[in-house]
Amino acid sequence: MLWIKRLLWLMTGLLAVVLLLVAYIMLFVNPNSFKDELQSVALDKANIALRLDGDIGWSFYPWLGLELENVGVAFAGETEVMQFDRAEFGLAVMPLLKQSIQVDKVRLVNLQANLVVDAQGKANWQYQGSAESPVTPPSAQPAVASGTGSSQVPVTPSSDDTAPFTLPEIHLESLQIENAKLSYRDEMSQQLITATANVELANVQWDKAWPMVMDMAFKQSDLQGQNALEGTLDLNANLTLFPSREALSLDSVVLTTEVTSDALPVSPLTAKLNVLNIAADLPQENLLIEGLAISALDLNLDASVEAYQVLSNPEFTATMSLGAFNGRELLQKLNIELPEMADPETLKNISLDMSLEGDSRTITAQPISIVLDDTTMEANAVIGLSPLNWDVRLAGAGLDLDRYLPEPVEEEANDVPRPSQQSKAQQASSGQTANVVSADKKVADTAEGLIPMELVRSLNGHIGVLFKDIKIKNLQIDELELDSTQNKGLVTVAPLNATLYDGSVSADVTLDARGNVPKIDILPAVKGIQIQPLLIDFMEMDKVSGATYLTGDLHTQGNQIDTLMNSLNGDLLVDIHEGALVGMNLTKSVCEGIAKVRNKTLNSNAFGENTPFETMTFPAHIVNGVVSTPGLKIQSVGLSVTGNGEISLPNSSLDYQTNVGVSGSQLDDACVVNEKVQKLTFPLICRGNFSDDPASLCGPDLAGFGKLFTDLAKEEIKAELAEKAEAEKARLKAKLEAEQKALEAKLEAELEAEREALKAKLEAEQDALKDKLKNKLKSLF
Repeated sequence: MLWIKRLLWLMTGLLAVVLLLVAYIMLFVNPNSFKDELQSVALDKANIALRLDGDIGWSFYPWLGLELENVGVAFAGETEVMQFDRAEFGLAVMPLLKQSIQVDKVRLVNLQANLVVDAQGKANWQYQGSAESPVTPPSAQPAVASGTGSSQVPVTPSSDDTAPFTLPEIHLESLQIENAKLSYRDEMSQQLITATANVELANVQWDKAWPMVMDMAFKQSDLQGQNALEGTLDLNANLTLFPSREALSLDSVVLTTEVTSDALPVSPLTAKLNVLNIAADLPQENLLIEGLAISALDLNLDASVEAYQVLSNPEFTATMSLGAFNGRELLQKLNIELPEMADPETLKNISLDMSLEGDSRTITAQPISIVLDDTTMEANAVIGLSPLNWDVRLAGAGLDLDRYLPEPVEEEANDVPRPSQQSKAQQASSGQTANVVSADKKVADTAEGLIPMELVRSLNGHIGVLFKDIKIKNLQIDELELDSTQNKGLVTVAPLNATLYDGSVSADVTLDARGNVPKIDILPAVKGIQIQPLLIDFMEMDKVSGATYLTGDLHTQGNQIDTLMNSLNGDLLVDIHEGALVGMNLTKSVCEGIAKVRNKTLNSNAFGENTPFETMTFPAHIVNGVVSTPGLKIQSVGLSVTGNGEISLPNSSLDYQTNVGVSGSQLDDACVVNEKVQKLTFPLICRGNFSDDPASLCGPDLAGFGKLFTDLAKEEIKAELAEKAEAEKARLKAKLEAEQKALEAKLEAELEAEREALKAKLEAEQDALKDKLKNKLKSLF
């Protein structure tokens, strides 16, 4: 145990020496003798006027050192920028014996800093100097903070420096700032910031890491104290300064903050930031951020950033990853009301990954990976900053947009009267009412509607989309490709191509939102689409089947569904091949009319439900949402159909007449017709709503059927009368010819007798003359 006794004696001796040194310092060293030296060094080295109103005394707790009270700091000739109630400096003991100050600990208590920027942009902490003899203050620590070593760290002077300057070597065990009150008033930007902070740095020396702890409470407002934002923050980090190469580094940064403001959607807002390393190189203007992680509102963002020439010509590269989050919960916390969606489970799984690079003119994001619930999308984007514009490409697969749209509302049957239940005057009146939109309505139509007008007017860029397996409005789209350009309210989509239902659609679409009311122009082209499943999915309408071909030119305006439908105008040419009128058999409808006219009963079960056809063609002329098809033609075996009428899209109704020519049917005796009837075309009326049973939409026009058969009977009677007239005419003609012949024979006989009598008379007269002549001659002789 001998060595323990010797150690105790050694420690006792050392303690005695220390006590003797302390006693010597207290008795023979007067700290106030350094006051003038401190003020002189501050003025000479840094052009700082140091006010020392209080006495300088010794402090023994928590360390041996000097204690200054009531201290003020200002640039020479300027108002004070900073004051503090007490400053404590931990001192090295041996230099004090030589009347020299070397500090290894600093503690500032109740520091107050009043920083002001006036309306001209002049800051009270910036040294201005005099116009006659400008002085450039060196960026130096005052002599009171000089370290224990004697080496100096050179710093390259700026272009404004008149002489090179070297920072003194420092080595502080700790630097503490307690209850610091900071005030920043900027009259140019009308901002007022106040803060209370506590800061503690340990092992303060160049090129070494300084463990740093800081807590702060701050408030930001305008100069009148309105629109206030308050918060607190806590910071833990390791700070390293490299004066020789003008660089700094922050390692192991942990920052937590809580902000409160009426302007925030979430108040209080709590956030946490972690950074593995932040490195800044001032001469090279480089900034490196590694291991950045931000957490707020249950969002977790991980990123890393490399920036170059930050102050002159900034360029950067970055990677960013936003972890999976629940969008519904986020919007709820932000007090943002989510629009009604058909699927309440949507927006619960969203994440984002992207790589960025750019400069002060352009930012490129490539690749971008987006997860939206069950859908994964890939994108890239180029964004121009001056002026703001973009070129975005998006690709993905498996998107059910109906999940994100409201559930369709089914209207009750009694809400809207059927066109068949309205008089013509009522229909005309309702049509006029639906089609006339007042100026007030147009203004209201643009305020809140399908198209966000102000947003569309702010767009300036290009978007390309290639998506597979999309569902929207219950339409199943196999592939969708579009190319869109936006230019200050004028949006064009050209082309828009989609493959669906065994066919394809292409269109050029233009949206013009530059005026008060948005206008939409569409040039559609459809090739080979199976119309029946499309109508079933889109409108729950099962009326027509077949491969559809269509071309057209459509125009509409408005910002609500009803307004767009009421304003729809244009022309379409439709051609449907190898199809059928589903749920309606026109032959059956005609036969029902024939049977009723004959007062017979038709066996309806003998007929099929549909009307198959080879082709259906019609031009469609659309005026204010009402479609007329005057040239409808359907060609089918044993059936020919023409039609004309109107289909109202706003009312989802139709009022249509078709003229059907049939050859009758051998399926039922009630519908067996002769050749004359086969030449007739029978009128059928189709009237009702799209939601009605197809079998009840169309029926025979019995009045038209009766008129047809009445006209046919009249024609038959007329033909019979004409035949009788012809026979009587022939009989009379023959009788007349016989009488004429008999009369001619009688006349001929009478003429012949007259001729014979006249001939005998002439002969007698000739004989008499001859005798007379003979007698005359005899008398002469």
